[in-house]
Amino acid sequence: MTPTDHEVAEQLATALESADAELFGPLLHPAVRWGGQEETEQTCHSCGDVLAWYRRLHDAGMRARVTETVVRNQAVVLTLALTGREQGPDGARPDVVHQVFHLEAGLVVDIRGCLQRGLVLAWADTPVVRS
Repeated sequence: MTPTDHEVAEQLATALESADAELFGPLLHPAVRWGGQEETEQTCHSCGDVLAWYRRLHDAGMRARVTETVVRNQAVVLTLALTGREQGPDGARPDVVHQVFHLEAGLVVDIRGCLQRGLVLAWADTPVVRS
């Protein structure tokens, strides 16, 4: 049975706060994509890529606490308060980041994040086109 978007939202929040790959991995589609619209070296294209990225952040001391959850039609937006090292892979660590997790059949198929809540909410309402 496919979990509801609200159930996935709860599972995502728990997995990200615990930084437990055993909880996070099963929520990801095997071909999940994480990154901006442009392809870069940091763009992830698989469950393994995403899990490796999160593990590197956790191993470096980065921690996330979910401060807000917004559930849309086939998307979950999480606001994450970040603590840990001052420098992230892309420069200075922000205190807060917003991430949208697009869902298909109860699995995360696309992840995007940025510092602007309004932009992430707009992305949440835009269907993902997968090739």
